[in-house]
Amino acid sequence: MPDMDTPKWIDQLFNSPIYEKEYADATSDSERAVSESEFIIKELGLKESDRVLDLACGPGRHAILIAPEVNGITGSDISQRLIEKASSTAEEKKVQSINFVVEDMREIEYENEFDGAYNYFTAWGYFSDEENFDVLTRVRRALKDGGSFLLEMINRDALMRRFQPQNWKLCTDKTIVLAEHSFDSETGRITSTRTYVNEDEKTTIEIVHHLPSSDELVRMFRRAGFTECRLVSAPDGGKAGFDSFRIAVIGAK
Repeated sequence: MPDMDTPKWIDQLFNSPIYEKEYADATSDSERAVSESEFIIKELGLKESDRVLDLACGPGRHAILIAPEVNGITGSDISQRLIEKASSTAEEKKVQSINFVVEDMREIEYENEFDGAYNYFTAWGYFSDEENFDVLTRVRRALKDGGSFLLEMINRDALMRRFQPQNWKLCTDKTIVLAEHSFDSETGRITSTRTYVNEDEKTTIEIVHHLPSSDELVRMFRRAGFTECRLVSAPDGGKAGFDSFRIAVIGAK
């Protein structure tokens, strides 16, 4: 593959306090994290003897909850800031058999190491089409024979039905997030220009993210070599449909 460029917005968002402010409900050890972790364990069929990869683990909200249920878990993320937070939280909670590493998902080199892997909270699709697909092949290579990969993300079909070109959000620290969104039907990419305003500063970040349709995602899994591919609603595990705002694709090696 050619030399890889990391989009500027990834560092702006994930290596600053902004991410934790905007997604405080999703980055804390909340009931939501518990429900999502139970969903991951069930859909991957994880057992006490299994080793697991949490790809783009963020602050470790799932890895920390899943670790006591398996033999070991590796949390991998490109953000130094979030990995430091995950490690600190795991240490505070005295969670064993967990290892957090700063790592670009485009460069993982694991081979036949994990019984299961997952990527949660629309944390894939940040790079070029070639790089995004290569990540899938690298995850498959990281799995042992019979292991499975779960990728969870926003359902594009559901998002388009309620698409808002503009919206805003008030964060817990009173930061206001003003967002403008556009969707390119030709590339399947969403561009979100977000401006964060508080008493001290104003910061603008432009996020460009590939959000494939559900059927396209399943086809990509199959092309990457995964078998027994299935699509479910997340985190309830039911049949995915137009109104399922979050979905997960699961494929086996």
